Amino acid sequence: MRICTGSGGGTAMSINAYKVEAIGHDRTGKDFGYVNIMYRYGSNQPCPRPEQCEKMEVMWADESVYGPPAPGSKVGDFIQIWLMDSWNCGLFTHREIAQRLIDIFTGLKIKELEWFENPREKTLKNGKPRVRRAKWLPEREVDLVYLYSDHYLDARNPTPAETDFFTVTRMDSWGVSTWFMCTPQAAEKLIAMDYDNLAVQETTIVG
Repeated sequence: MRICTGSGGGTAMSINAYKVEAIGHDRTGKDFGYVNIMYRYGSNQPCPRPEQCEKMEVMWADESVYGPPAPGSKVGDFIQIWLMDSWNCGLFTHREIAQRLIDIFTGLKIKELEWFENPREKTLKNGKPRVRRAKWLPEREVDLVYLYSDHYLDARNPTPAETDFFTVTRMDSWGVSTWFMCTPQAAEKLIAMDYDNLAVQETTIVG
């Protein structure tokens, strides 16, 4: 991770690190048949800081991040969030993957999920009862958790990262934006693990 200061008399600060996020397709970008996850309808704050809530309230998404058609039923190693808001605070993944990453890297924690039924599981968009099981429900039972970091770095007043993973925050006029990030050393290890549904990209967050 690099911390940069503005030049030419400017006071802007920035953080250069690696953004980590789930993607709803395979690495070739051709297979979009993976399930999506979403926060529960009616939740006032879809993704609060994870440590501030007892569990993450979620359900399976009946719409794709990439638009029609609806998402598929394959369960990826990481699950993309439909309609992610400004709080990009972590990743949905399998419990065994999360535990493996926690054993290898510092700065990571697990938050349990509380599952709710998507109303579209029983009812079609036209209001009629659904006869067949929805194609966007997972093909198998999965044990998912939310993987996040509660080590926060302020993009406008950054300090060196003390952990492999951290959450970068920035207060803007419309609220707080966040990025789930890691150091270059952690990024190198993570990329070598060769997960199908994970994107790790060098990114500069300007404060």
